[in-house]
Amino acid sequence: MKPELRLRTQALATLRRFSMLPTEGRVVVGLSGGADSVALLHLLHSLPGEGHFRFRLEAAHVHHGLRGSADADEAFCTAFCARLGIPLHVTHIDAQALATAKGIGLEEAGRNARYAFFAQFGCTIALAHTLGDRAETFLLHLRRGTSLRGLCSIPPLRALPNGATLIRPLIDCTRAQIEDYCAAHRLAHCTDESNFDTRFRRNYLRHEVLPLLQLHPAALRRMFQSLEADEAYLSQAAASYAGNLLNAPEALRYRLLRQNLVAAGREPTTARMVALEQQLQAESQVCFFNESGGANPHLVRLSEDFIKNLSEMHKEDLANCLDCDTIKGVAVAGRRKSGDCMRPVHGAGTKSFKKLCQEHGIPPPARQNLALLRDDEGLIWLEGVGCAHRCRITARTTRAAKVRCTT
Repeated sequence: MKPELRLRTQALATLRRFSMLPTEGRVVVGLSGGADSVALLHLLHSLPGEGHFRFRLEAAHVHHGLRGSADADEAFCTAFCARLGIPLHVTHIDAQALATAKGIGLEEAGRNARYAFFAQFGCTIALAHTLGDRAETFLLHLRRGTSLRGLCSIPPLRALPNGATLIRPLIDCTRAQIEDYCAAHRLAHCTDESNFDTRFRRNYLRHEVLPLLQLHPAALRRMFQSLEADEAYLSQAAASYAGNLLNAPEALRYRLLRQNLVAAGREPTTARMVALEQQLQAESQVCFFNESGGANPHLVRLSEDFIKNLSEMHKEDLANCLDCDTIKGVAVAGRRKSGDCMRPVHGAGTKSFKKLCQEHGIPPPARQNLALLRDDEGLIWLEGVGCAHRCRITARTTRAAKVRCTT
C-alpha cells in the first residue's frame, strides 16, 4: 500500500467503526493550521460524493492570542479554506486572561474555550487527535493515578452541549501517516515552535519518553479497544444498581457516584469521590449538592431517639424531614426540570411543580430558583413545600434526616 493511502484507509476504518459521520448535515473541522488538522480537513473534503457521504463541510479556527505567529496561522487557515471552497469560522480569545481569571493552567483555559466555541455549532465537530496524542494522554493519566476510564485516554467520540458531538477520525492514525499524507498531497501547514519545548510535560513525553518505549501502533490500538470495551460494559452494568447504590460492587458503585456528581454539576475529583464513599458507608445514602446558585439543601442526620419526640416536633419541621431508607439510590440537589411533579407529604395525589407552588403561595418570579432534591424516582423535597409523601417519617422510621437550606 502506498504510504499516503495508509492514513486514508485507517481513518475510514475508524469512521465506519464508530459511525462518526452523518449522512447529511454539517461537519465542522477544528483547524489549527498544524499538519494533523490540515490532513483531516483535506481528507474529509475528499469524501462527499463517495457512497453515502453527503455532509456539508466547514472549518473553525481559534486564535488564542498567545504566539507571535498566531496571526499568520489564522491567515494560513483562511487561505487554505478559500482554496478548498470551505467556509471558515474564526474566533479570538485571550487564553492567558482566561487562565488568570479562573485560576487554571494556560492549556486548560485554551481547551475549555475551544470546546465552548465548538459546542455553539450544535453539530458534528471533527478534531485531529492522533494515536500519538492518545498515548501521551494515557501516560499523563497513568502518572497522576487514574481509573479505567482515564486509561481509555482520549475518546473517539464525545458529546457536547447543544447537541454537538466531537469525533476524532484520526485517533488510530500515527504521526508518520500524517506526514506521508501531507507530503503526497503537497499540503503546507503551520508549525508551533512551542511543541518542541520539553519543559512542557506532554512535549517531554512525546520527544523523550515515547521514542524509548517503542510502542507498536497496532498494539496500542488493540489496548485502547480492549479498555474501551471493558469501560462500556461496566458502565452499562452499573445502571442496574441505580436504585441500590449501597449493594453495588465497588467498581460499579464508583461509576454511579461519578455519574451523579456530573449530573449535579460537580467535578468528580478524587477527594469528592472518597468523601462520598465514606458518607455512603456511614449513612447508607448520599446527597450531591449543585453549585448553580441560590439555596443549597443539606441533609442533616437526626439522632436515633428522634422518633420518641415526634409528637413534640413542629409540623413544618416534620414536613422537611425524610426517611433515609425511602430514598431510591442517591439524593441529588438541583433546580426544576420540565415534568417535575410530586405528591407532597400528607397530600392527596401527585401535583405538578406549578400546582405545588401555587398552593403554597410561591410567586412565579421565585419559582425558577427554588432548591429541590430528587432521587432515582423523582422529586423527594421542594423548598417551601416539604418532602414527598413517599419519603415522609412514620412510626416505622429508623433513620431520618432533616433538610436545611444555606445560601
